[in-house]
Amino acid sequence: MSLHIFNNPIRPRLWLIAILALLMLLLFAVRGQAQVVTANPGEHTLLAAGNALINETVGKEAEAQRGTAVLQNTMAAEFTMMKGWEKKYNSYLKTANGYTSALKAATHIYDDGLRILITLDKLQRAINNNPQGIAATVSMNNLYMETTTEMLSVFTLLKDAVAKGGETNMLTGAERSKTLWALEDRLSAFSHKLQQLYLSIRHYRMADVWNRATAGMIERDHRDVALQSLSHWKRYAKEVSLYAK
Repeated sequence: MSLHIFNNPIRPRLWLIAILALLMLLLFAVRGQAQVVTANPGEHTLLAAGNALINETVGKEAEAQRGTAVLQNTMAAEFTMMKGWEKKYNSYLKTANGYTSALKAATHIYDDGLRILITLDKLQRAINNNPQGIAATVSMNNLYMETTTEMLSVFTLLKDAVAKGGETNMLTGAERSKTLWALEDRLSAFSHKLQQLYLSIRHYRMADVWNRATAGMIERDHRDVALQSLSHWKRYAKEVSLYAK
């Protein structure tokens, strides 16, 4: 049978064509394999370069983030330091304000003290020039009691301030300022009452006490009223010239 196949003149041609087709397929396969093998190194090179570039970019970003974190920590430390400075400055302002307030209060106290001393000197002169004014003032007003009350208030405030001071019980700046301003108020009121007492003693006479006691009880005409007014006017004029020196 095999001999019969090869003896056929058409069959050898078909086999030849089949062999040639098989050789061409093998040739194309080898070329494709060669092309694949040739293309792979380039792709690997490109992939390696891309990965290196990506890794480099990521590294730079990570380094930049670390730098940003360091900068943020530095800024936070500086901000904390600035807040500390601000707190100290505010404390200084409060201390300076308390010191200024205490200094201002002490200045007022010094002024009131001088006024009181000057008024006491005038009061002594008024007593010498008008001795009956001491008794006349008692009936004309309550200045003795009011002046004494203000003087006791000043004494009590000073006593409390001294009791709260000392080495074992020191006063704070706010307490000192408060005490000084309270003392200034009391000294100012005492100076005002003392000034009124001085004016009362230097002016009033026993005749004024009598006129006040008999007011409405003794009938006085216009002449008597005018004479009393003239007497007061003359005394005021004399007092101005006498105590203005």
